[in-house]
Amino acid sequence: MESRFRQEVSKFGKKDGILALCMFLLSVILTTASVAAGNRGLPNSFVLVHIANYIPIIIIVLIVLRNKQGLASIGLHKEKLWPAIRLGLLCSLVPIVLGGIIPGLYAGFNQLAFGAIVSGLGITLLFAAWEDILYAGFITPRLHSFVKSGWFAIPVGAFLFAIMHIPTWLLMERLYFGSWNYAWLSSLQVLRWFIAFLFYFAIFKKYYSIVPVIIVHTINNFMMTLVGNVPAPFGINDFWVIVSGVQLLAASALFWHMYRKEKRGDCSGEL
Repeated sequence: MESRFRQEVSKFGKKDGILALCMFLLSVILTTASVAAGNRGLPNSFVLVHIANYIPIIIIVLIVLRNKQGLASIGLHKEKLWPAIRLGLLCSLVPIVLGGIIPGLYAGFNQLAFGAIVSGLGITLLFAAWEDILYAGFITPRLHSFVKSGWFAIPVGAFLFAIMHIPTWLLMERLYFGSWNYAWLSSLQVLRWFIAFLFYFAIFKKYYSIVPVIIVHTINNFMMTLVGNVPAPFGINDFWVIVSGVQLLAASALFWHMYRKEKRGDCSGEL
């Protein structure tokens, strides 16, 4: 019996792949324009950014419903929901330990109020969810329609995910390629996005569910914020080096396991 992943991607044709690339371009244009508008002092720039982020999500939902592919085709379904949640929490243990437990032991667990944690998680969720739905749930699965080997579509999706961040981060002056001292650090940041997406998609591929991806992405980014705002025995760069290394090893192990099962003819996708 074929896996849920193979069942879903087998439905996609070239038109779906072209739509995926169009949505990638649209998301880059909208997010870049919203950040540029905020830099010019436009009122309510925070709201504008989120509107720009979620316009592509509204469009792809309308597309999959119109094409009768269903929300399950972008990873939104209830099948194996609890195992998917459990997987997301399990894969979040490293950032939780590095970003929450260790700083808490180091400086005390009373550094942030409960309300600040809840609101911070909510804001981080808003920033993470649209990326995961668009890139892991919609774009990358549909890239399979362009290639004979589905495994090639995954690094392409990771590449698109990584370069999607570049225009906005340049506008926010968080990336800089004008000198070697900053260019290599900025390149490492782009590599981190690439590695992170490989990890996210490995999790997505297991259950063809966006739920564990959103959990991991949200917790990762939130814990990074904590490390940057509370006393800790290490900085943000150390946090991301460790997390990215673990993500790369975990993604490699997950993909290798899935690949071996497919080669053996067992496509259940279960660990």
